[in-house]
Amino acid sequence: MNKENIKPLVSIIIPCYNYGQYIEKCIQSVLNQTYKSIEVIVVDNGSTDDSLEKIRTFSHDSRVIIIELKENIPPGSGTNSAFRIAFNKSNGNYIGILYADDWYLPDKIEEQIDLFDKLPNSVGIVYCHGYRYSEKYKTKVEWKYQSVRGYVFKDYLLRGDVVIPISPLVKRYCYDIIGLENIWTGSEYDFLVMSQYVDFDFIDKNLVVMREHDKNDAKNVHSVYRRVKRYHEIALLNKNTLLRGGQLVNRRIAKDLFSYGLTFITMKDISIAREAIFGAIKIYPKFLFNPRVIASLIAMYMPIFLLEYLLIIKKKPAFSKY
Repeated sequence: MNKENIKPLVSIIIPCYNYGQYIEKCIQSVLNQTYKSIEVIVVDNGSTDDSLEKIRTFSHDSRVIIIELKENIPPGSGTNSAFRIAFNKSNGNYIGILYADDWYLPDKIEEQIDLFDKLPNSVGIVYCHGYRYSEKYKTKVEWKYQSVRGYVFKDYLLRGDVVIPISPLVKRYCYDIIGLENIWTGSEYDFLVMSQYVDFDFIDKNLVVMREHDKNDAKNVHSVYRRVKRYHEIALLNKNTLLRGGQLVNRRIAKDLFSYGLTFITMKDISIAREAIFGAIKIYPKFLFNPRVIASLIAMYMPIFLLEYLLIIKKKPAFSKY
């Protein structure tokens, strides 16, 4: 075969924990890609349902590598993470992460590889847009964060997330740059950290679907909040990142904390709401002059019956995906 016709290998890593009802559709969506030079690395992260049984039905396919962990490794475990274990088994020139309850549309990988072939070497990540699928309502809506290319680190800091977390296809060396030992490795924070070192580009099409349901990790707001605080401390509040981003780093962290604070107010968990919102003000004092922050401070100290009344008459969603 002519070497020019050999397509680069793409490794898609799928961590799975108790998603037996979704995992088959997820894996099949990768195997059904129009781009054929792929390997699928599925990590059963100590599931207690029928996930592993469902995963094993793909063992006949030489493109599928199955890793069975005896015990669950929770997110934020760093060097022992399920993602790192899978990454070390991978062989691809490009890496993608797909959650076990989500799926790709058929030409997702091919579109990204075709674009990579036209781009300079400075581009390390190509992402795309997608859909949110509601398990409850059986509806699908278009979803995107930003449409930016080039050096997007400041876009992350100024306007929030750039990529849908399952959409990026990443050149392998990007993980060499940021390392695999970090507690956030395998999370959305990978892309924020990578944005300091490599350029991004995007496909202006909806090529991925993320499923919303009652078991979503982000629904466990308290544990995710604690995890994000740790990620902030290590991934963002370090010398190199602060030199590049300055006060914009503090502003980004404050916005994240404030978002959680609003969420905890709606949950009537006032003590944690105060922790989050005062944390936001401490790291970025200018927040104290924001009318929404002032309103939240008032809400946190009003009688609970009055807060409950206000929440009933005006429900305000305040949900962070982390």
